Amino acid sequence: MAYASGVKLSSLAGIVGAAVGGYIGYTQADQVSELTPWAGALILGGVGLVVGSAGAFLLKSAMQFLIYLIMFGVLAYVFQHQIEALTGINPVNATLSLMQDIGLPVKSVRKALE
Repeated sequence: MAYASGVKLSSLAGIVGAAVGGYIGYTQADQVSELTPWAGALILGGVGLVVGSAGAFLLKSAMQFLIYLIMFGVLAYVFQHQIEALTGINPVNATLSLMQDIGLPVKSVRKALE
């Protein structure tokens, strides 16, 4: 059901992409190539439809993934002592160490947690 939730958004983005692509194809077709304006509008309108729809779908999926990462982080923070008792590794300290090794500035977060 999660994939069906953004159908209207993807459809709207596809229609906007088709309109923009169709306009560009209609106005630029005979200047750039030897196509008729209507052929250029159909070709670039179709491209705009697919690109707009796919882009909205991918952005929606990326945001859903980000929300799941945030929820996982909250669970790891709330139950960090229980996880440390089970595994011997504190997930918050391990995550901050990884982020610091990558090069992200997390020293102020470490100081706030101590």
